[in-house]
Amino acid sequence: MLPRHSHSIAVLACAATIATLAIVPRAQALPLYAARQGLPCATCHFDPQGGGPRNEFGFLYEKNRHALTPDVGRWADLVLSNKLGDALYFGTNLRQQYTFVHDLGAPSASDVSTLFPMQGALYVTFAPHPNLTLTYNRDLRETRDAWGMIHGLPGGLYFKAGQFRVPFGLRIDDHTGALRAGFREATAGSFGTSGFLPYDPRDVEGGIEVGFTPAPGYLATAALTNGGPVFANQAQAVTGKLAYVSTRFLAGASGFHNYVSTSRRDDRRGSLYAGLNLTERVQLLGEAGLGRSDDGAGGRADQRAIYGEADVRVARGWLVRAKYDFVDLDHRVAGRAQERYTLETDWTPVPFADLKLSLRRIVPEDAPDQNQVLLQWHFYY
Repeated sequence: MLPRHSHSIAVLACAATIATLAIVPRAQALPLYAARQGLPCATCHFDPQGGGPRNEFGFLYEKNRHALTPDVGRWADLVLSNKLGDALYFGTNLRQQYTFVHDLGAPSASDVSTLFPMQGALYVTFAPHPNLTLTYNRDLRETRDAWGMIHGLPGGLYFKAGQFRVPFGLRIDDHTGALRAGFREATAGSFGTSGFLPYDPRDVEGGIEVGFTPAPGYLATAALTNGGPVFANQAQAVTGKLAYVSTRFLAGASGFHNYVSTSRRDDRRGSLYAGLNLTERVQLLGEAGLGRSDDGAGGRADQRAIYGEADVRVARGWLVRAKYDFVDLDHRVAGRAQERYTLETDWTPVPFADLKLSLRRIVPEDAPDQNQVLLQWHFYY
């Protein structure tokens, strides 16, 4: 377990690294792909923030097993489409995961070994003309993303309204990251209580979002959302984001503020992130965040978090990744910090199907260390 002062040094070091990357002179479902290809999220997805249903270009990218060049061998002549007619698109995201958890020093009888469905999404997107898109996402037992967007206006201007995920920070596919919902107490299902964000990033909120392109490679976004369930308080959650993507580099800054009028709770978060395409096969990603939460009754917590990722593409359809997560839920109080070390590999044996193996070590200040083994099956179209 690291001394507390080393946590502060790590936070400052990561923030300094991201700031240094941000001045390099001369892309998101996964920001890894944006960094590797030098392309913004909207190149592959209908949502300018990335994630969710894929457009025709994104569909071909996945058909080629995460590559711009056509696949080889038996998959070279595979002919498929995600379109039904001229204006209707469909897609899927299905994830199943096996999880094994062992607390060091605890008897093996207390270990957790379980299988559970993570995602079962069916996407339908209707784009009757180049300036209008409507998206609906049914995931397992609930409706998730459901929004309409007017886009392609001068200056890249777009307007989106409906229910969607809050556009904060790197949109990675691991909601248990330090800068997301957190990686503690996973078996209790308490995501959203042990991470940097004051909300669960998997959840959608009703709201409006507007964005535009102030200069080539940039996207500026602002969103106003409920900050929780509807009709519960005044709609006070405001999110802002500025992102930049070039052929070798991406960077961004995001901020979030939510004031709950009924309880007077006030949450503020900010982050800087960056990605660098070192070579065709090696990419780096990082994010650092600062936050403050006031509970409305005189209690306060100051959060700190960092995230780092290094990806090596061994071959088409085979990726090896190392990740580091750190979060301190209140840097003024001892015992609130925790770290996670991850080594994992993604294998895409056939188009539209991934197999991920993750080995994790969690090092909290206030509990025994924990080892996790995760095996995830991901099917998508």
